[in-house]
Amino acid sequence: MKKKLLIKVMTTTALLSASIQPAFASTELTDIQGSFAQDAIQKLAEAGIINGQGEGKFNPTGKITRQDFAIILAKALNLDVESAPVQPTFTDIPTDSYSYKFVEAAAQAGLIRGLGNGTFGLGQNLSREDMAVLFARSLSYTAGTDITSGKASQLKFSDANSISDYAKDSVAVAVELGLINGNSNGTFNPQGNASREQVALVASKFLTAQQKIQEDLANQQSEEQDNAVPPSTTTDDVVPVPPVSSSGGSSSGNNGSPASPTDSAAPTVAIMSSTPVPVGGNVSVTSSETGVVYLVPFEDTPTAISGLNTLVSDHRAAKKSVTAANTQTFISTEGLAAGVYRAVAVDAAGNVSVPSATSIELVENTIQTTSIEFLDARTIALSYDEELDPTHIPTVFNEEGDTISSDLVVKALDGDVLYPISLNDEDVLISGNQVLIKLPFPVQFEDYLYISYQPQVEENALRTLSGKKAQSINGYKIQYSETNETELSLSLAPNASFVVNPSLGVNDSILLSVSANPENYNKRSIKSLIQVKRGETVENLLYNPEDKDFDIIDTEQQVLGSISVTSTSDALTINHNTDSGLTIVPSSSLSSMNTKLVFTLHEKGNDQSKQVTLLVTFDQTKPSVTDATYQNGNITLSFNEPITVSFPSGGSSTLEYAPSGDFTAEDKKVLFGAPAGMISPEIDYQFSLVNNQLVIMLTEESFTRYNFASPGKFRVTLNGYQDYAKNVLEQNQWEVSIPAIQD
Repeated sequence: MKKKLLIKVMTTTALLSASIQPAFASTELTDIQGSFAQDAIQKLAEAGIINGQGEGKFNPTGKITRQDFAIILAKALNLDVESAPVQPTFTDIPTDSYSYKFVEAAAQAGLIRGLGNGTFGLGQNLSREDMAVLFARSLSYTAGTDITSGKASQLKFSDANSISDYAKDSVAVAVELGLINGNSNGTFNPQGNASREQVALVASKFLTAQQKIQEDLANQQSEEQDNAVPPSTTTDDVVPVPPVSSSGGSSSGNNGSPASPTDSAAPTVAIMSSTPVPVGGNVSVTSSETGVVYLVPFEDTPTAISGLNTLVSDHRAAKKSVTAANTQTFISTEGLAAGVYRAVAVDAAGNVSVPSATSIELVENTIQTTSIEFLDARTIALSYDEELDPTHIPTVFNEEGDTISSDLVVKALDGDVLYPISLNDEDVLISGNQVLIKLPFPVQFEDYLYISYQPQVEENALRTLSGKKAQSINGYKIQYSETNETELSLSLAPNASFVVNPSLGVNDSILLSVSANPENYNKRSIKSLIQVKRGETVENLLYNPEDKDFDIIDTEQQVLGSISVTSTSDALTINHNTDSGLTIVPSSSLSSMNTKLVFTLHEKGNDQSKQVTLLVTFDQTKPSVTDATYQNGNITLSFNEPITVSFPSGGSSTLEYAPSGDFTAEDKKVLFGAPAGMISPEIDYQFSLVNNQLVIMLTEESFTRYNFASPGKFRVTLNGYQDYAKNVLEQNQWEVSIPAIQD
């Protein structure tokens, strides 16, 4: 960031922070009165960036965990949380964690790097210095350049030496920008835990600084342009065309650097996101120059800046500043109507691009129930055609409450009078694509119940993992009958996922069977994808080679029905040529990110079939090593996703040791995997490959034999190692230094 821009951000941050009007009294957070961050807490709560802890409590003096701070960071930066990878980056943040998509979004943006051992630090409290690091790193992310470099010399705290080296520059710039202050005794207390109210106050100031960075980056180049070009009489409806230089050249091809006064070449723009995108999600766009990008309706693409801005003012288009050329810029589609859109870019000189060659469709961000039915006399199931987010659970009516203001209400009919049934929050469970409601008593034959779902609080609204919200239900009537007790239900299994690698083509078909232990790319179990239940009982599945489907078998080995499997794309073919299961073949032409597997339940004696769909996800990205360390006799390689290998037949490993640290020297030793293929006769190591880590554990005998010590190095070479989608490691050799012993 230029010094001029940094000064403007500092000045404006101070002015805006001082001019914030007190927020109105909270009717939901009852424990923030008297907090020094009361206004900031209220402001962030209203913006949906922070939440309470239930029952109207925020707990301002409580500590904040690292994963909860990641959620705040992702929301404040409007990061893309809907594109989380199938495999988790950190071993302690699984895909079913409430914070998974937020932690992954922050990690993908380079803001969070974990603890260096493949873990994120789940449940650990956030320190004051790490809070400063992450906020300062986020401002650098917004600015497109490191704003912290060389700032450590400005630190004046009496305990500045206690601040970790990696955090000193960030703490200094956070103090310089007024985001964070020291203590009254002149200390900073870097390792002290950040409280929830401290984080809220710093987050509020951060948002102001972030907003100014975005605005000033967009305006600074145009200000410099205005100073360099004489005033023009042209209106905003026509893009000014500057004079051509005597050489006839143009300065537009400058990889995004500020445009010269003779820039008359329009930028180029492209949409990077796959279609469709639900309304409210982000669309990724790239522009060849800095400036502004717009997402506009396909049928309405103005060629003048004023026309583009009018569309934005009318909420028919959206725009976002571009701070770096040829990098992804995410445009929020919140508030836009469903339809087809294209991207348009405007550079700093006011040149308007032609619309993007590709378009993207925005689809309604809502889903409807596919069925509302009794599973048994005490269980009601609301089914949807997508998996639901288990972190968003609607509240239910409880007779101890004052009024019926709950999100989900179940009523019974007593004569001509409807009365609500009292439920507890634990009586509502999200399971796959279903909402299960447990009644406090069994209903009787032919009893009627009425279901109403009217979300009162945004945080409690039902939504899918892709972000779609469930539509309201107004008094849906269901009747309990004897057939309800025996009817089968079909849902996706918890954490169901089906990953393919189209680049492998027909040479790597996937066997879908009943048993797959262990599962890998070529061998999957249908039990990890779907569940068939009668009431609360999960029924067994057995492949039927004659009918080429899966039979549903009860505990008495009776066939209750069958499950057939189909695909929504011709490029994902399903063959029935084995006795143990179905063969699924992803063609190299498979390109649609909307391809789904369709599971259809055919129950005996029931003419109505049931279906669930599972979105097929792609993985063609090579895995990589995120860290390579040596400690206490263990050499550890941490990967960004789980790794497998057909070792020893299809892969090889080599471990070498150079006492001098120079592997060209003659003193190099090969501990195992010698070039001639011979394994060292001595047992010098133990080998462990679990999920995201490869650990080589050196034995006591090897220490005696080689006397490992600094400045020595190990060199690990891996061949044939791959992820579960058969993407081979991006790099295959790493050097690991032996650290010097500290006195």
